[in-house]
Amino acid sequence: MIDPIELALGILGTIQSFTLMVARAFRYLVVHFRFRESLLEMDRLGVGSIPIVFLANLFAGLDMALQFSVVMAPYGATNLLGKVVATSVIRDMGPVLASLVMSARVTAGITSELGMMSTTQQIEALMVMGVDPVDRLVAPKILAGMIMLPVLSVVGDFLGVVAGLAVAMFGAHVPAPLYWSGVRTALTAPNLVNGIAKPFVFGFILVSIGCFYGLRTTGGAQGVGRSTTKAVVYAAIWILVANFLISKLLIDIWGWKL
Repeated sequence: MIDPIELALGILGTIQSFTLMVARAFRYLVVHFRFRESLLEMDRLGVGSIPIVFLANLFAGLDMALQFSVVMAPYGATNLLGKVVATSVIRDMGPVLASLVMSARVTAGITSELGMMSTTQQIEALMVMGVDPVDRLVAPKILAGMIMLPVLSVVGDFLGVVAGLAVAMFGAHVPAPLYWSGVRTALTAPNLVNGIAKPFVFGFILVSIGCFYGLRTTGGAQGVGRSTTKAVVYAAIWILVANFLISKLLIDIWGWKL
């Protein structure tokens, strides 16, 4: 039987360790910024994720336009299809989908990479040489995730909206000018803030969790597998939690505006 006190202490210890790692990473980004390493991580984490993120957003836009057109057609509201699709993609579907897809690639990759370094004593070797692994390995990755995910999300949102146009024109028979007129009305300040703030936070979540569990890996190859599974699952859960919290916060700030 699990002791609730030990469970609570374990959770608090994990939160403390994670907070300390993140605090050290941001301190290094300020006082010891590694430009070259950050660019390399942006290429690895961001550029390498372009195909899967764009493909996911493309089909998400197609599906959302199809579903909304079916629901709105009986009410004669297909003229609003552009606004509804753009709002849904920019506010919610685009950032969340891009983050979940990237968590399967980026979080798993970071955890397995750092996990193998941990189990083969490479992390200890860096520390013996006087190199802080948080400075060399974690901080550039966190910065790359927080920069590249918003960029990929914005471009992916555009592709999703363009994909929705194809369904609107050939499925719901909505003229392209009417569709784009609705898209323009959806480009409001609340929607744009949603579209940038969410992937910025999600990028931090999926990279920092991957780094945290990678550095804590023990137990050889099996330990790497367990850490990778934990990191991907927890990253996905916290992305969904953060999505709700950010949505609630921005709705409280802006009101129920589209």
